Amino acid sequence: MLPDTSEWHGQDTDLVVVGMGPVGLLTTILAAQKGHRVVAIERWPTPYALPRAVTFDHEIARILNAVGIDAENDPTIDYYDKLYYLYNADMEPLNVIDWASKAPDGWRNRYWFDQPGLEKRLRVLASSLPNVTMLQGYEVTGLEQDEDSVTVRFQPTVLSGEGTRVEDDATTHSVQGRLLVGSDGANSFVRRSLGLTMTDLEFNYDWVVVDVIEHDQHEYDPPYYQVCKPERPFTVVPGGPGRRRWEFMVLPGETAADFEAPARIWELLEEFDVRPDNADLIRYKVWRFQARYLDEWRKGRVAIAGDAAHLMPPFAGEGMCAGLRDVMNLSWRLDLILQGVADVDLLDSYGAERGPHARWFIDFSVGLGQVICVSDPDEAAQRDTTLMAALAEQLKTGPVQPYDARLGPGAWDENSPGGGFPSWQGAVVHQGVVGRFDQVVTRGWGLLSTHDAGQPTPESRGLVERMGGVAVTVGPPGSGADVLDVDGVYESWFAELGAEHILTRPDFHTAGAARRGEDVDALVRAIADKVLSPGQLGASPAESIA
Repeated sequence: MLPDTSEWHGQDTDLVVVGMGPVGLLTTILAAQKGHRVVAIERWPTPYALPRAVTFDHEIARILNAVGIDAENDPTIDYYDKLYYLYNADMEPLNVIDWASKAPDGWRNRYWFDQPGLEKRLRVLASSLPNVTMLQGYEVTGLEQDEDSVTVRFQPTVLSGEGTRVEDDATTHSVQGRLLVGSDGANSFVRRSLGLTMTDLEFNYDWVVVDVIEHDQHEYDPPYYQVCKPERPFTVVPGGPGRRRWEFMVLPGETAADFEAPARIWELLEEFDVRPDNADLIRYKVWRFQARYLDEWRKGRVAIAGDAAHLMPPFAGEGMCAGLRDVMNLSWRLDLILQGVADVDLLDSYGAERGPHARWFIDFSVGLGQVICVSDPDEAAQRDTTLMAALAEQLKTGPVQPYDARLGPGAWDENSPGGGFPSWQGAVVHQGVVGRFDQVVTRGWGLLSTHDAGQPTPESRGLVERMGGVAVTVGPPGSGADVLDVDGVYESWFAELGAEHILTRPDFHTAGAARRGEDVDALVRAIADKVLSPGQLGASPAESIA
């Protein structure tokens, strides 16, 4: 509830967040943990109680761990060290993806979760922070900005059918922030009010999504798979502990109305031995799978994130993942701007980096959809022949490995090995504490140097510190390095990049690497030039990166 109308009229804050799904909640938490005041506004009076996303990848596990949610030991999260299969109608594999292994950051390639349970954890964490005000049940009705601030007007809402409406004669409140993040979903008011447009790839397929809680756990082996049969393509995946999800394609000639009756849904589930006497139907709904992305991610002091910025089919399980990647990419920028050590134009590189990156996953998801959503038997037969031949060649070297996309151009060095890709992480010992690097060394910028390399100058260390980071040496046990590489992960990473120095970012991406000690100062200066305001740069080497 709003504390007091007079208290809030014209109040100011550092950051306004519009929309409190996972993207808005994580944005709120990360900004508040840095000491910034945050007002988060959500139009729905109560949290959404049904699952939407059900899976995330290793990058998201690492992101969630940054705020204390451990995907390996959380009761709302499951994992299975199993391969992922795409089958044809005869249950012959068309593709096999390695979801059984861990990524180089130490987290598993795939997790399964209950979204309402995860959001509850994020809400509790956000509400526990004294510099956060959460306004649930308020519709944003106006947005204006000038060179220094953004003013948001909002009014109380009530539930109305499947949506919300502003109360009759509702009082209008306002809050002024230095920055604003619009994470208010696919029908974003913030995006529309700024006149920002989206490109539509015109991939539109209707699928009925079914969520079930089984009374007695069935054995599913494999635990997740996709069946590409032209009679009706379908997906079977976990939905978090004790839950299961099916997705069935709505065929040409069918409509959403054909799936309104529960009896029709039980018919679809019958072949899986899932019945009203052994399972509860939590939700069934026809969703339109779409592919759209934002053309411009920032306008003035406002940035757009999550579904407000991009939509993709769920075939790769990357929709929510893309939104949480937005948050990590954006949050360190918000922090530096609010600290006054970076200019607001640092937000330009947010969209420049995230746009192509999100588009890569959209294209990948659409490509999978084009393989899966085939209802013509002849076309399906040709697809099967082509994919099975390709899979036979692929399996000579092993299952397909999960992909990591590269950021678009921005605050990283495009000529560096590893630049723009996710950073690695291993177990380390630092100052007598053992744990993951993120927890015991830094979640900010990190300048990692091999213990026997030529070290960066004090000026370079100062620039890293001004960006909120640390410079450390890394080496094997007994080397005397600042950080001891327990499992040899960093030794392998340095060797992989052919580098003696690696500069990592707070969003767990690699800013660049220097092959020789004499190159590291130029690397740091080049990145700092893209991040810090001119007054923060000081005197540092200006040579170009070798």
